[in-house]
Amino acid sequence: MQLDRGSIPSENEDMVEALRRHREILRWETDLLRREITSRDLATMTGKKAYLKRHDADGDGRSISPQLLEQMSLQIKEIKPVSLPYLVDNREEALDLLLHEAHKLAYRIQSLRKEFSATIPLEKLRLFHLLSQECLRISETIATHGSPISCKSSEDAEISLFKERRIGWESTWGSPVSRCGSFNDTTTLSPMYFTHCAPSVIASYRTDALQIYSFKICDLNDNLKWPLYVYGVVAARDDVDCNRNLLFCRSRANCQVVTEKDPVLHLTGPSRAIVADEPVDFEVELKINCGTDQSQDKALISSTNHYIFSTSDTSRGDAAFFFGRSCSANLSLETLHRAVQATILSIRVVGGVPLFEFGGRVACSSSTEESADPTCKQVVLLDSVEKIPEDGLDGYLPLLRNVVSVQLEGGLKVAIQAYGGSSHPSGSGLVYFPAQYCNVNQRTCLVCGSQVEVTVAWSRLVKDKMNILSR
Repeated sequence: MQLDRGSIPSENEDMVEALRRHREILRWETDLLRREITSRDLATMTGKKAYLKRHDADGDGRSISPQLLEQMSLQIKEIKPVSLPYLVDNREEALDLLLHEAHKLAYRIQSLRKEFSATIPLEKLRLFHLLSQECLRISETIATHGSPISCKSSEDAEISLFKERRIGWESTWGSPVSRCGSFNDTTTLSPMYFTHCAPSVIASYRTDALQIYSFKICDLNDNLKWPLYVYGVVAARDDVDCNRNLLFCRSRANCQVVTEKDPVLHLTGPSRAIVADEPVDFEVELKINCGTDQSQDKALISSTNHYIFSTSDTSRGDAAFFFGRSCSANLSLETLHRAVQATILSIRVVGGVPLFEFGGRVACSSSTEESADPTCKQVVLLDSVEKIPEDGLDGYLPLLRNVVSVQLEGGLKVAIQAYGGSSHPSGSGLVYFPAQYCNVNQRTCLVCGSQVEVTVAWSRLVKDKMNILSR
């Protein structure tokens, strides 16, 4: 059943509001600190040396010894994530959004120091630590006094958990102070924000990103039968703006037919690179179209995953798992360190005979080598065994996805394959683009004697929406 907001005890509402205020203070403090570091040129080695020399001479106490910094960092690391059984009946799948905020802010503090290697005033570190501890204390109090939900079935419980997550998110992020809009609002940041900037004005600092490969449905309940007519949303939320970055989004009228042989959703996102300097939240809310009467539709899975990225210096393949009453699912992904984002603006056949009479495939990957690597995982931009229409599109291919993450030390490989038929040979081509912070590149390759033109826009990642809005 849906919980009536009025049934939440007033003392719990006060606790939620107090936690929101503490979280907002911490967010603004870290944003101010980031701007202060940038304005003092502490992102460069020359700026850091000048700052230390100036303040050591002044003796103003702002230069902190490495021992004190290490001591405070250890205290910050002691802030532990706590499961929040607030208004839910299952601790393992508890609504933990509010507690994640305290955990994320600890990551923010550590990433600031890692990013700039800058001195931070001791009093500010103490403030961060005290506020984070207060967030944790309030959260544990909410957990102790939370009221469980009563549900008629496990399916109702799964849906109710997701509804309560929505309530928790809106009370934390949807406030006028946070300016994140509603729960369903999608990110509006462009993947080409820095594309047309001069390279000299773009700060070259490290940013980690997630590469999204595929979303697969598995472990289908015996009560359900293939094929499934799936619609709904799969989305990611990073700390840049906390809005949904859609990976899959289909209406009931445009559902995807998912079969046992091919249980993979046709992803269309992300719309911009997913920043992974801090944990990322994934949300899955999928339903099954069961006929003409929408009231007969079934919930396939409503689940979330709080994904904590890899901290190693090398990228790695990984997965985020989701569990529901009717099925489970896994999202194949990879953490790319020091990444930029590439937007494939277009792929166009500019000469020769039609290439894709029997279908084709376009995929790309982040790689340090120009040559093809059969073991490298690929992001599929288009894959069809039927004719891909070119008439009326002036030779442009209708790509399903456009944005991928690329390691700055390497580049982007775009592999184009035209499937063959009885009287039509198959063929393939490969284009390689060295990674850049900005600019637009265009390169061509030959596929079955026809020239194919690929256009890519490059941009550094936006790390915080508030920083660019305040400029």
